[in-house]
Amino acid sequence: MQLQPLLAVLKSIALIIIIQEILLNGDSISEAAKITSFPGQPPVNFQQYSGYIAVSKNPKRQLFYYFVEAEANPDSKPLVLWLNGGPGCSSIGAGAFCEHGPFKPIGNTLLKNDYSWNKGSNK
Repeated sequence: MQLQPLLAVLKSIALIIIIQEILLNGDSISEAAKITSFPGQPPVNFQQYSGYIAVSKNPKRQLFYYFVEAEANPDSKPLVLWLNGGPGCSSIGAGAFCEHGPFKPIGNTLLKNDYSWNKGSNK
């Protein structure tokens, strides 16, 4: 039996648990990580954060995150971790801004995405 697929699943589960603990624990989210708005963004009723999560003692080993709270009752909504397949397919550029994120880029503006996953989950 190959261990690679099992190790990948276990690492993904561990990463989800770590991110959930960091992001959903209100004391852990820095105000410096809060995104007040993007250029061309319409008004919204949810919070957005972005930054880096250290994954080892080496300061060069960090993961970038973009976290979007659910539109309503974020404390009671599940956390969804989206990772696009790769190589070369960005979870931020492709997934968060062209597929299921809260906005769709149209020219120099952002439109609210009626099908965003943050309607039912923290993402």
